[in-house]
Amino acid sequence: MAWLVAAMSIFADALGILQLVAFTEAVSSSLLFLGSLAFLSEEIGKNVRYLVLWAAPPLIAAVYGIALGNDWNSVVGIPYGVSAFFIVLSGALIVASIDPRFRGARNAALALGILGAHKMDYPFLRGVPWFAPIGFAIGAILTVVAAYFMARMVLSREFTNLNGAIRLEIEPGIELVSSNEYRRVKEDLKGYPVLAFIRELTPPDKWKAYFLTSLPGKDTIAPTNLPRILELAGRYLREAEMRGVTGVVVVDGIEYLVIHNGITAVTKFLGTLRDLVIMREGRLIVVVDETALEKKDYLTIRRVLIGG
Repeated sequence: MAWLVAAMSIFADALGILQLVAFTEAVSSSLLFLGSLAFLSEEIGKNVRYLVLWAAPPLIAAVYGIALGNDWNSVVGIPYGVSAFFIVLSGALIVASIDPRFRGARNAALALGILGAHKMDYPFLRGVPWFAPIGFAIGAILTVVAAYFMARMVLSREFTNLNGAIRLEIEPGIELVSSNEYRRVKEDLKGYPVLAFIRELTPPDKWKAYFLTSLPGKDTIAPTNLPRILELAGRYLREAEMRGVTGVVVVDGIEYLVIHNGITAVTKFLGTLRDLVIMREGRLIVVVDETALEKKDYLTIRRVLIGG
């Protein structure tokens, strides 16, 4: 949506509709900043309050410029500069929240920073005849590049633990193990790029682990946020498949999830996760002790995962 509005801004500028230029540029900038804040919130595992309020300054500047301005500088120039600065800030927020090895996000942040910086010089260089076509071409190219990298960042989160050589061969399938057997699993897969959702703080170094907790923090997921687990698992399995390796998803702390969601919701969640793993020819390892749940609940989970 932000990029569609940005395209409208270019057309408005070509038509000389100053008010529309200021407004569309502000909307585009605010949407980009809002998306970056949401990305930051997701990465640090903590909700950023009043997202819309933080993204509002470009729109406020545009409204004041449109309502009170009487020339190009006041109607477009100042609001345009504010909007451009917030595009730069969007890139900075992404850089601040990502793993440095996440190339897709790093490229998106760099593209946003350059695009915003280029837009910030527009009010100053607009009146230079020889620079106008060059500036327009640079802006159009940077907009396309930034949109491309943003789409890649959003649609395919990069799991950096999948990089590098993987020597261990893993058979696809579904496995239900006890906590004692889980120790063996950790030892066997300590060098494999596993995606894990767990209740322990010392996973193997090669694993990409998310800690299940109600407390906010980096790489944490609330026990009630089952859709988030499915989203991450789906992206990981898709990327593993693209790289030609068997994606392995480990889920520990089933009892903890049941406490917060109830057995019905957890069973549905595990059924969906199982289907995701099967579709991507991955391996799912669910850790649960039979004695930790009521017998009928354990049997239901077992039946959903492996039948019988």
